[in-house]
Amino acid sequence: MAFASKNSTIVKLSQQLSRPEHEIIAFRNKQPLSIRDLKKQVLLLSNALHHNPNKHWALYMQDSFNFVAGLLALFYVGKHPYLLNPHYQELQHHFEGLLTDNVEINKKELLKKEIVTIDQINSNNLIEDSQLINNDFKQQTLTLFTSGSTGLPKSIDKSILQLEYEIQELQNNWGEFNNDLFLSSVSHEHMYGLTFKIMLSLCSKIPFVCEAILYQEQLITYNNKKIIYITTPSIIKTLDSKLPKIDCDKVISSGGKLTYEEAQFCKQNFNVLPNEIYGSSETGIIATRQQEHINTAWQLFSSMKIEYISERPQLISPLLAQPEPLNDKLKKVDDNHFHLIGRIDKIIKISENRVSLTYIENQINQLNEVQQAIIIPIEQNNRTVLGAIIELSPKYKQQLKHKDHFKLTQYFRHLLIDTLSLNEMPKKWRFIDSLPKNSQGKCTYIELKKLFETSEKRMKKEFSKEISINFSDTQADIELHISPDLFWFKGHFPSQPLLPGVTQLNWVVHYAKKCFDSALYLSSVDVIKFQCPVLPEDHLMLHLKWDKDTNKLEFTYTFITPNDNAKIASLGKLTLCR
Repeated sequence: MAFASKNSTIVKLSQQLSRPEHEIIAFRNKQPLSIRDLKKQVLLLSNALHHNPNKHWALYMQDSFNFVAGLLALFYVGKHPYLLNPHYQELQHHFEGLLTDNVEINKKELLKKEIVTIDQINSNNLIEDSQLINNDFKQQTLTLFTSGSTGLPKSIDKSILQLEYEIQELQNNWGEFNNDLFLSSVSHEHMYGLTFKIMLSLCSKIPFVCEAILYQEQLITYNNKKIIYITTPSIIKTLDSKLPKIDCDKVISSGGKLTYEEAQFCKQNFNVLPNEIYGSSETGIIATRQQEHINTAWQLFSSMKIEYISERPQLISPLLAQPEPLNDKLKKVDDNHFHLIGRIDKIIKISENRVSLTYIENQINQLNEVQQAIIIPIEQNNRTVLGAIIELSPKYKQQLKHKDHFKLTQYFRHLLIDTLSLNEMPKKWRFIDSLPKNSQGKCTYIELKKLFETSEKRMKKEFSKEISINFSDTQADIELHISPDLFWFKGHFPSQPLLPGVTQLNWVVHYAKKCFDSALYLSSVDVIKFQCPVLPEDHLMLHLKWDKDTNKLEFTYTFITPNDNAKIASLGKLTLCR
């Protein structure tokens, strides 16, 4: 692995705490955080971790400043950081301890793990031991994970030297950075966010904003600064051109390619063409482009080389110990430029037959009824079956909504019967309003797989405990216990979990279908009033009144209390159609 470069002007990760203490490293809620603040936080965490016998630690921080402090502390005391979501059971075997700033972490899911929460560390016993945070890291590597779009996320080890060289490569190609701030819509836990939000900021001595910046309204408040915005195509595609323009020094986009029109749309809103990045968690950065014209080719970063010796191109990179096969089909322009022309087929075995997931997705995505389809393999009864997740196109969504799940499945099977073989036809189907995407704008296998959980498991997570139900042709009364472990309470809100209003509406429609007509679906919300918040452990009576002649449904949620005080939580009137 070669790491030759031009004269470096970057500040290494191990030298961050040697910077002048007054220098600003980040802003949290517009308040500056200095190197002195960082040093205190790192020392606090180092003391808490120093004598802990556990070697492997998941680093799961909501705040980017806390993330940097946690990462440095783990390196200083010789612990191995794992950047992952600890709630994913499939990944929990990787770590023994969890370092977090999330006081709402679900400890029931992490019973066998040691949890260290920043706010709960006793700072009274802080030992001012400079040996804990000198310039030498006792740990030199971390582990992060691929997004896992077609299978379980794959672990990838990265050395500090690799991370620093990647920043040097960016500086060699783009020149030194002289912006005032780095702002980002992407998570610091993934390779893209780690490189561009955290490493680029630290190594260039330019502050970052801790919070995720997802909306133009947030960006406007920084319009008096020279900003670099790190984002994804999914954010750029949904910009609102009616809002005021925002002057960005640079917009960096990764996670998928933009069309020429989308790149121009970015320029229209941010006064600069986006610098698109082509790369992956495994490889790091590979190439970049700014679409000055249609069909702009990708240009390799100066130290990269691609060999076209087979159908699958291979990357030769100083960041890698050996050539890395790429998962994309490339069309060579010259030694430094290429076009992306599609993904290499994703091949799996079904009943001992090779099946291309890419081919199946392409066939389904050609249907007018489909906005986007993803095919994933699912293990069921010791065999692999195919699951199809379908986001219906807006044009056909209302037209197909009257079909129940079985009829919708049969409808799509009929459309595909002439193009897919028996082995290629998905056995499981899910039809959803929008695909679940992470902050990188990617669909992850773990989240997609959750869509195929058994109805019983999903009902337990998404619906309250049903105590009793009584109904006739026109009325229904359902007694409910609001379980504290409901899916809807996660993050809504951290200080006091509340049952969202949209969930209450969802339950109303669910019970209307259950009690009156399974073909009903919501057409419009005519009247709705939320009068009191619904909390975990509350008891409610849901009363429904159905008028099939007018398609009107009235509902009332009433608290059940020992003194029979009929206090209303919410009420309203909906229009339901078949």
